Amino acid sequence: MRSSDLILIALVVVGCVLFAGCTQQSPAAGSMGTSLPAPSVSTGQALSGNLTTTDLDAFVSRAVAYARENGRDKAIAVFNDPNGQFCTNGLYIFAEAYDGTALAEPYEHNIVGTNIRSLTDNYGVPLVKNLGETDRYGIGYVSYDYRNPARNGTVEPKLSVVADVDGTYYVGAGMYSSAGAVYPSVLLPPQEKVQNRDDLVAYVKDAVAYAQKNGKDKAIAAFNDPNGQFSQGKPAIMAFDYNGTAVVGPPYSRELAAYHINLINYHDPDGVATIREMRDLARDRGGISYTVAKVSTGDRDIYVPKIDYAEPVDGSWWLFAGIYAPDYIQLGIGNLSGIMVRNHSRADLYALVNRSVTFARANGRDRTLAEINNPAGQFSNGDLFVWAESFNGTILADPYWKSGVGQNFMNYSDPFGQKTTVVAIDTLRNGTGFTHEMFPDTAINSTRFIPKLVCMKAVDDQWWIGSGIYGVEVE
Repeated sequence: MRSSDLILIALVVVGCVLFAGCTQQSPAAGSMGTSLPAPSVSTGQALSGNLTTTDLDAFVSRAVAYARENGRDKAIAVFNDPNGQFCTNGLYIFAEAYDGTALAEPYEHNIVGTNIRSLTDNYGVPLVKNLGETDRYGIGYVSYDYRNPARNGTVEPKLSVVADVDGTYYVGAGMYSSAGAVYPSVLLPPQEKVQNRDDLVAYVKDAVAYAQKNGKDKAIAAFNDPNGQFSQGKPAIMAFDYNGTAVVGPPYSRELAAYHINLINYHDPDGVATIREMRDLARDRGGISYTVAKVSTGDRDIYVPKIDYAEPVDGSWWLFAGIYAPDYIQLGIGNLSGIMVRNHSRADLYALVNRSVTFARANGRDRTLAEINNPAGQFSNGDLFVWAESFNGTILADPYWKSGVGQNFMNYSDPFGQKTTVVAIDTLRNGTGFTHEMFPDTAINSTRFIPKLVCMKAVDDQWWIGSGIYGVEVE
């Protein structure tokens, strides 16, 4: 079933711990006054070394300014020119109308003029739909996989920045994993004051109480103050509106402190849309979510499990903070002793779930449940197997956890307080289909709660199939 002081740790945060918010409101999408970061990269300038989000911001800013100054027709023509000023060293501008029509794709002229709104990446992420949704909230960041023209069309993880031009179309640019950190990292100070789950929840509740007592403006200023009571060795408070737009960021990420960045469609390295996941928890009075933190130890990267707690302030905004999972602190110095390492990839997981759902749709529920329940069946390969569950939280089939079949787990919480089934179903309906859990490995009758990356896909509106891979990702 589904599931002193450390060295400064390089974190790949839930998608947004690097992005600082501010106290000003971002103009609505479609506004000619949309404000982007001050450009630092000139068009036509060759980019050396790794790209950064600042490079993307600057590049998109120039494209927006050019389009507004020169008009749509001229701008689209320039954006479509692979030898033009907006194509440099693998970085290029794309443009789409809000109905999904591709307007500018300098390396894919064959799709220009066609509607690509239904386009998905290799993991089913509706990337064009997500780009358009994010852009309507202002400037935003979107994660997906896409062909890299600078590497012979190799599909790679990509992070794109999008911004509105005139309310009829938007422009964007992205960086690929071979050219920059598509899951941007920051250095976090040692978390001296909050070390466990109970401390984390109390810390966030204190921040919520402060915001409710002192009002939004004063609270935002306090949360963004690097010398304030919510900093100094404590986890960073992050705050968002219910669209997923940042209003508070960590005080040590100043490069984007003046902008509200929308992160509703940004996901972590495992494909988990963590801001969307926590937003949904905040709507339901709050709760625990998980993500991963990237630790580089020289010859390898280790993704440390991280616990986040989100809670609403009121009907307009919510906040969260996170800590490293206490049992995995040792990973901060690269110590893997006693730690389970993943034996399978995210791609393996996704492929198995899709194959089982295809089987279910072709062969019907009864035959599929019988096949899933069989430990020697085609959907069970030791520690990689599927289970089936209804949308009301009842386990329908599981090859190894027979005592769980027929039980309802909608009210189940793990030892850290995550409402595992609730989070999973919300993610299935509203997110990427990937989520993090802590759950025992039922294939070996373990009772130890282990980090688990879960992938889920609906068969129909009544039930779904999921699978998970246990352990910590090491690259």
